[in-house]
Amino acid sequence: MGHTGCSQRMAVLIPAILFSFPLLMRGQPCHELLPLRAMFMDHGTFEQAEASELRALDALQTCPADCRPVVEAHRWASHARTADFGLNMMGRWQRFNLAVAKLDSLVSAHPDMDVLRAHRLSVTGKAPRFLGADTHWMMDAEATVAVANTDFWAESPQFSEWMSELALGILELTSRE
Repeated sequence: MGHTGCSQRMAVLIPAILFSFPLLMRGQPCHELLPLRAMFMDHGTFEQAEASELRALDALQTCPADCRPVVEAHRWASHARTADFGLNMMGRWQRFNLAVAKLDSLVSAHPDMDVLRAHRLSVTGKAPRFLGADTHWMMDAEATVAVANTDFWAESPQFSEWMSELALGILELTSRE
């Protein structure tokens, strides 16, 4: 009888271990986000922003489904960042508008994911107001503060601090208006 009980336990234990092994190997559910956050903070040239966008595109091929919206948001934030560079104003404006439209679509498709609103704010919150990208500032800033109050960005303190400061600055600005 002891042998049968052991076999039953093993029959349950082995599939549980095999099922959890990929999760253990993966570590953080969205391990692709750490390098993307670091690259985002280093967008100092067109080439860096473009490399960050390409890294996000590569990550989209392998990341788990629950990570895809956030990785996609990084992609479009990096795409928008490329608009900061270059001499062709029309090209820069088109890049920015495409990125904002894609971020708007992500937020619409996943309205409960505050982190997507935070990414949209990372783009629109730094844009000149005459571009008209400040439509969602208040909601996006509040969502960014909500994310900052979780541990979602805990492994990226510089990114978390930058996002928090951006959100608090927007909230202060909009409260004065």
